[in-house]
Parts: sequence; structure tokens; C-alpha cells
Amino acid sequence: MHVKNTIINVVAAVVLAAFVSRSAGDAKTATLVARNGSGHVARNIPLTFGQVFSKGDIRDGVVARVGGKPAQIQTDIKRRYEDGSVRFAVVSLALEEVPANGQVQIELANGVATGGGAAILPEDLLKTPFDAIIRFTFPEGSQKSASARQMLERAGAGVRQWLGGLLVTEWLVDGPPTDAAGKPDPDLNVQYQIRVYAGCKIVRVSAAVENCWDTWAGNIGYEVAITGQDDKPIYQKKEVDHGRLSRWRKVFYWGEAPADVTIDQDLAYLSATGAVPNYDSTLQLPKRLLGSEPRSADTDILERGYLAAYMPTTGGRPEIGPYPGWAAAYLMTMSPRLRPVVLSSGDLAGSWPIHVRNSKTKRLLTIDERPDFWLDERGKDRPNWQPDRKPRPASAPRLVSDCAHQPSLAYIPYLLTGDFYYLEEAYFWGNYSLLSQWPGPAKSPTRERDRGLMADQIRGNAWGLRNIADAGSIAPDGDPEGAYFQQKIRNNFQFMIEKMYGPPALNSMGFWGLRTVEDARIQNAANPNWLIYVPWETDFLIWSLHHLTELGHADAAKPRDFLLRARVGALTHAPDFDPQGAAPYRMVVGEQLGAGVVIYEDWKKLNEENAKLGKAELPAYGGSYSYVLRLALVCGVDGGFPEANDALRTLESALPRARENLAAEPAWAIAPRK
Repeated sequence: MHVKNTIINVVAAVVLAAFVSRSAGDAKTATLVARNGSGHVARNIPLTFGQVFSKGDIRDGVVARVGGKPAQIQTDIKRRYEDGSVRFAVVSLALEEVPANGQVQIELANGVATGGGAAILPEDLLKTPFDAIIRFTFPEGSQKSASARQMLERAGAGVRQWLGGLLVTEWLVDGPPTDAAGKPDPDLNVQYQIRVYAGCKIVRVSAAVENCWDTWAGNIGYEVAITGQDDKPIYQKKEVDHGRLSRWRKVFYWGEAPADVTIDQDLAYLSATGAVPNYDSTLQLPKRLLGSEPRSADTDILERGYLAAYMPTTGGRPEIGPYPGWAAAYLMTMSPRLRPVVLSSGDLAGSWPIHVRNSKTKRLLTIDERPDFWLDERGKDRPNWQPDRKPRPASAPRLVSDCAHQPSLAYIPYLLTGDFYYLEEAYFWGNYSLLSQWPGPAKSPTRERDRGLMADQIRGNAWGLRNIADAGSIAPDGDPEGAYFQQKIRNNFQFMIEKMYGPPALNSMGFWGLRTVEDARIQNAANPNWLIYVPWETDFLIWSLHHLTELGHADAAKPRDFLLRARVGALTHAPDFDPQGAAPYRMVVGEQLGAGVVIYEDWKKLNEENAKLGKAELPAYGGSYSYVLRLALVCGVDGGFPEANDALRTLESALPRARENLAAEPAWAIAPRK
């Protein structure tokens, strides 16, 4: 038995005889690299990875050439575009050889792959001594366990399948741990994703333990041990405080050791699909970003990893942005040192208390099922927490989630690997963005029950929309989560369009999310009736809406363009408005006069009023509000917004070390596509 705490989606296996053919005239799509980091030649290697495709590129199926020669391939199609072409698939390849400390090039294209042989069946694995067992010992001395083999046997022919074919099959089984008499634990649930390669000599096991049921268990304390073949130990931890609504994961292998071969994705193609931003791979990232973890952190189960334990903490952090800085740096460089950081962050996404699973359906607890549910103790329909089975020690780290500062942790790992665990994590975080909003009814803003409107801070709305849209975009065809998330996204931008464009129109300037002086916490304001606008939060929302358009939500361009009016205008109305004032912490945009609102719809007036609030000064340091504004302007350029190019040139001319700063803060290192 060989253990890998960080997932490596490559294992050795027997290569079946097969051949592929390419349809005439089909050009390659993505070009990837299989990299062998060991000092030994790797032979007979199957690789399994996720792959996003552009609309229309893959119509028949996927074929591959490795080192210029046809290669055996298995494609598990998970999502198609509306025209029937493939959007996302989990691809498995059989490689004959990768040189020691070397690499081979892989070209994927549209075509029809053919071959002979039999698919892997559960009975094939059950003929071997395969098993993986998680044992729990509770504080009072009782014990329970969960066996992967027994779950697979009980599932029988109806077992749920994630991958299936000649090269690899993966089954999904789950159940509660039970005691010697067969009595199940009422709160814990164990998932096994059992991936079997041809010949059944190599089995990859992804094990997840959840305390996520909507029966609302409190903290659960236990000692855990994972064992495999011949009861050999794989993992053990003496004291586990498994908090409510959290889950943890371990990945390990049964059988032969996996080859140390990984896949470098084709960033240019991945970006062209619209699934990820157009990161500027021409930047030279500092060695400190490529050679070490973002910060020292405990990456054991149920720990925070590289994130701040108290998510509402103010200030810039590498996890805050379109995608975490470490994920952006990995995509830009494919550094083997950063891949474990990206994937372990996806694993540890389960640590946060945001995961709610419906105990009846075993899927998400949705706001369609419970429109008045609020993941807050002040809610009309709220969690009914059970007493802790073991009180959480006062010294134990407490993870506090927050919609306004939530990162994206699982989406990019899923795109890279196609792992089912990451898919569910993306679902959970998208759903958290909805469950954490006040459902109403009362004064706005509210979620409006099952309509699912984001009703947080503007930045919270931005990151929530990103996580909801990403989850909806990767949901496999037929998963109810796909339609659920897509509908909530449509509801949100339709709401914004109605409010922004009217009739009557909200304002002609593009100001949104206005606050009073009191709400904005401005002391000794020159005018107590001022209305305040937060430009940098709006910039986040502009990026999120633009990302939605790139995922296929064309109507999201309308609210994006409304918001771009103010951000582009602040840089294109000199001398009436000083461009140095384009990226402040907050901006005066109007006045509250009794029950009415007056918006300053003149750039000269805006300049005069904001001079009373503070000195116009464009910050030039890396990661500042200027670089957040730059991100919004890049979206304007890509969206064809009038004068966005001029605004971007004006801003960048005022940032003398822009490329150096972007390289140091890769989360923001996004270039125009055009």
C-alpha cells in the first residue's frame, strides 16, 4: 500500500491493445505535457485528468496523439454545450513511456476512438483482496468502521459509476460507519470513490468523512485510523474534532506504487474556453511564489490550509480575487511545487462549516426545498443544532466562513482533475452563497426566498455569483444542481437589469450599491447627506459578471456594462474629473434629500465633492485598488465597452511598475483577450 496525501492523478496499469483513428480534417485542440519528475523511466502509465473544451471543438469524441503517435484513450463526457459538442470530460490515456526527468507531448483532437476489450466491473475488483477501512474510536471507547469492499458488495450491479471504460472505472459508494452489531452512526457518513485501472493491480481510493447531514449534529470527537491491504496502516490521527457541516478527505493507493507523472495543462487553450481568465503567462513570476507554500499552514484534515481561519478578516490575502493567487501562479507556470498547493486547498475546502446535505435525497439542501431556510441562528427556518457529542476544546482552531471574503477553492482543482470530490465541493460552496443570504420577507436587500438573489455586500455578491456560476457550469448533464444553479444566476442578473435599466433607470452614471455616510462609517463628513459608493467592490462585481458572459450567460453583459460606465468614465473625463481619483476606497456619488435621492450626474461636480472627502491619489503598489480597477477595465476591453481601451491605457501609464507588480500578485495578472 502506498499513500499520497496530495493527489497525483497518475498510476501505473496494464495497457490494453487498442488503436485510435482521427476524423479527416480535425485539427488538434489542446496540447498538454506529461511530465516525469523521477529519475526512472516510467512505462505503461495511464493518466486521468479533467479537460475543458471550446464550444464546437469536440463533436464526435476525443482522440489523442502522444509524441506524435496515436494513443489509447478513454473519455468520460460529463458536460455538453447546447449544440451537443463536449464542454468538459474526464480523459484517461495510456502512455507507453515517459523518459526519466523528461516529458512527452499530448495532442487532443476531435475524432472517433475505437478499440477492443472488456470494461472493468465490480466483480473484477472483488476477486482481489482489495479493501480500505476507516475505523473510528469515540471518547467513551465505542468503535465503528466503514469498509470500502463491503459498500461495493452491497451496492451490487446498481453501483453508481463516475468513470467507466477499458482503461479505468470509478465507483461511488457511501454509508455510515457501523459498530460490530451493524448499528450505524447517526451523524457521520463515509464516501469512497474507488478508481480501478485495467488489470486491478492499481486502485486509487478517495475517502471522505462527512458531518454534513441536515439533522444538524454538533461537534464529534474521535480517533481515526485508515487501513488497507492486509490491514496495513495508511493514516491515523489521535484527536479529531470534527465540527458541524464539515468534511475531510484522504487519497491513497492499493497495490503497486503510482508513477510520478503529472499533466501540465494547455493554459492558452484552457483560457480560450472561457473557463478561466486570460492569465498573462509572459510575466516572470518571482521565485518565492514558485518554490514554497503561500504561508506556513497545517494541511492535515479539517485544518485551514493556506486561508485565514477567520474569513471575515479585512485586508488583502492571496485567496481573495477571481481565483487564489497560488492557483493563478500554477496555471501560469505549471510549477510542480504549486500543484500540491492547489489540490490540497481543494481538499481542505471541506474543513469549513458550510456543507449542508439533505439526509433524504443525499444531495444539496436547496433553497427550492426550503425557501425560508437561512444558515444563521436568527432565521425563521434555521439549523436545529444537536448538542456536541464531545465539546470542542477551547484551544482548537475555529474556522469562520464569510460570503464577502469567500475564495474559490474547488473549481480549478476540478477542471484539472475531474475528481468527484472537487465537484461536490464546488456545489457546496455555490450553495453556501445562497444559504447564507437572508431570505426575507422584509426590507431589501433579501434573497427573496427561493429566487436566490445575492443580498450581501457588493464584494460578497461578486464572489457568490462566481461560485454559483462556476458550480453550474461544471455540473454534469443530468445533475439537478446544474439547473438549480443556472436558474439562480439568471434570476440575479435579470434582477440587476430591471433595477439598473428600469424604467425608470437607476442613474446614468453606473453607480450601484449606494450607502449612507453612517453605513460607510465616515466620521465628520463635510456633508452628512452624502451617498457613498465603493468602487473596488464594484470592480469585483464587474469581473464576476464578465466571467458569467464567458461561461455563456450573454445577458450578464448588461449589468456589467452599466457598472463599467462609472469605472471607465472616471478615467476618461479629465480635466472635469481627475483620473488620480479613479480608484479610491470610497467615492461620493450623490445626496440623500429627505425621501429622495440626487445622483451627481456631472463629472465636474463629482470631482468637487470627492475633493471634500479626500485627496485624489491613485495607489500604485501591487495589489492596490488600482489593480482591481485594472481588472474591471480589462473586462471592458474584452466586452467591447466604449473607451475602455483608452481608460486602460490611462491607468497603466500611471502604474510605472505594473508588470512587476502583477507578477508579484498573480491573482490579478489577467490580460485582455483582444
